[in-house]
Amino acid sequence: MTSFTYDETMKDNANSPEHQNSAESNPFFPRQQHVAHETQDPAFELPPRPENILEKLQTQLKEAEHRLNEEQQAKKELGQELGDIRTRWKETVKEFNRFQAESQTFVQLDDQELIQKVSQLRFNIRNFVLQHFESSQPTSPKDSRACYHNILRFYPNMLGSFEEFEYWMQIPPRRTMVVRAFLWAFLTRDIFGEFRWAGKDVAGAFYYMNKALGSFLGDATGGTPDEIQAQRKFHTWKANTTTLVAEWMKLDEQEGRKEREGFAIDKAKEIGRYLATFSHSKDKELFGDMSNIIAEALDLDLLLSKQVACVQWWYGAGEGTQRFDPESMDLEGEVGDHVCLYLAPAVLKQGKSNGESFDRTNLLLKMQVVCQPIEAVVQPEVDRGSDARKSFRSQISRGFRHVRASQF
Repeated sequence: MTSFTYDETMKDNANSPEHQNSAESNPFFPRQQHVAHETQDPAFELPPRPENILEKLQTQLKEAEHRLNEEQQAKKELGQELGDIRTRWKETVKEFNRFQAESQTFVQLDDQELIQKVSQLRFNIRNFVLQHFESSQPTSPKDSRACYHNILRFYPNMLGSFEEFEYWMQIPPRRTMVVRAFLWAFLTRDIFGEFRWAGKDVAGAFYYMNKALGSFLGDATGGTPDEIQAQRKFHTWKANTTTLVAEWMKLDEQEGRKEREGFAIDKAKEIGRYLATFSHSKDKELFGDMSNIIAEALDLDLLLSKQVACVQWWYGAGEGTQRFDPESMDLEGEVGDHVCLYLAPAVLKQGKSNGESFDRTNLLLKMQVVCQPIEAVVQPEVDRGSDARKSFRSQISRGFRHVRASQF
């Protein structure tokens, strides 16, 4: 009897066709065992349907359009911002050019520098007068009268009468005061603001142009904004024009300084002979030192003309009786309440060196004055005889005589 094992029986049954069919139809038959004996092909996927592709493309297109719109909007905003930047840049360049044209061509002189320069000129004038006019050298009435009339020809409001002039000039301390007042009157009238540093031809043209334009200006102090702006523009023009003229004529170089020195010597000889009668110095020494004073004033006027700020030489109320004002005056000599002689003008500055605040005027230096008690003021008679002169001399011997203040 032939015996079979369970494994052999199952193997034979598995190889029979019937068993294979039944195994394939049996859902509980292990599928992986059958597949293990077959050759496996790569997995094959069906292509997506056309409607799915179209939806995907439409979605991608919308996303691309959205990104494009965002980029175009960003580009538009950048373009607008760039346009604003260009506009501001043009305005900035325009403003910079205007500022450069108006403020960078002139030298800015601060208040302390200006005070120092004017104070130095005052000091030099005082020393010059003490050096050449303090001696007790007597002078004849004829020489005094000739000098007096020459001075009045140039400055009719400088002194009151010959008696006043003679009285002051015969006393050395008072003589030096009169000469100081005369020199400052000369400088403020014939040097400062006259553009003498530009030479004869250019100075005349510059002076009349400045005078013509300045006649259209009103008082900036308390004026309207337009008036204040007009003041600023006018003085800016003057500063820029002065700078251009100085550069063109080389006024700051040796050649320009020599020309100013030549003018100063000629002017010193012209006015020095009026005062030489009262000086113990030789004419060469007197005229040489006086020319140095005039040259220094010319240099100062050139520097001031380059400033946008307007510097004014101020004598207060000018002609007529003026009481002593400690806020605007420095007293020299005896104490009194009536101003009888102006030794030096005050210095006013309108606006700042950078062209701002033209509606403000500041007092930088007080005027220097000589005073006497108000009861000592005696008005001279118009027509004097010998008796009137004796009476007048007796009156002034009691104190300082009134000398009419000049209005420059």
